[in-house]
Amino acid sequence: MRTILVPTDFSECSVDAMKYAIHFAGKTERKLLFFHSTFSLIPTSSSNAVYLNAVKSDRESKLKILTDLVEETYRSLKITRDAGKTKFLVKFGTSVVENILETLDEQFIDLIITGTHGATGFGKFFIGSNTASIIGQSYCPVLAIPGNHEFNGIKSIAYASSDLNNLKEELKQIIRITKKLKASLAIFHIAPEADFGSCREKFGSGVFMESLAGHFKFKDMRLHILDGGKTTLVDAIGDFVRDEKPDILAMLTRKRGVLEKVFDPSQTKEISYQLSVPLMAVK
Repeated sequence: MRTILVPTDFSECSVDAMKYAIHFAGKTERKLLFFHSTFSLIPTSSSNAVYLNAVKSDRESKLKILTDLVEETYRSLKITRDAGKTKFLVKFGTSVVENILETLDEQFIDLIITGTHGATGFGKFFIGSNTASIIGQSYCPVLAIPGNHEFNGIKSIAYASSDLNNLKEELKQIIRITKKLKASLAIFHIAPEADFGSCREKFGSGVFMESLAGHFKFKDMRLHILDGGKTTLVDAIGDFVRDEKPDILAMLTRKRGVLEKVFDPSQTKEISYQLSVPLMAVK
């Protein structure tokens, strides 16, 4: 059975992500690995035995906090924790991100669900945060949950495509996840003003979508081609999310993906809208 990694720093935002992960795992029949990265300053003059004991003590104390927090979270949701499908892990080290990346390989993780660490803006949510580093370096999808976001089921996923000519390749992981969740998929592409007309002519017909549906054996999806000349990329994404109200917004992180364009340095000052839905970053 596949496993979701749920990092927590014990903050309120990370607990919100934990609650979401518990519901998500139940819907997708996955195991959960609740994770915490810890570090305490130990005098450099300490002997090896003293150092190892201090590390052990720190890990044990944080493991108790983690297990107690998880149990409390399950109780608050009125869900009985399945001990066979939940594990706990505390790693000691100076880098949270490195500890998480090591765990991906050691535990065969196929999804990370993490909080946004209390940031309020779409730009602040990523830039300079551990979440940004995890998204940039993780080989598996990362689902980032905004603070105070409650799980109300996943009926629809919106996917921002950067290249409709390469859409079949882009959708491989997204379609698998969408099918598993039994959700609908709203694909949207923001075309430059000069290409908007030709893009609609080439991809706006039903023939293109019929071909896509046949390829993936999945019909519950639709395509929106938006005129990018009338707004910024960031505002166009924000407007689409507000209008369509998807339960998850998905983007590619690899080269030429929409997420990469959003975080281009020239765009960051324009990033101001509130991330109101979970964001799934996929390689």
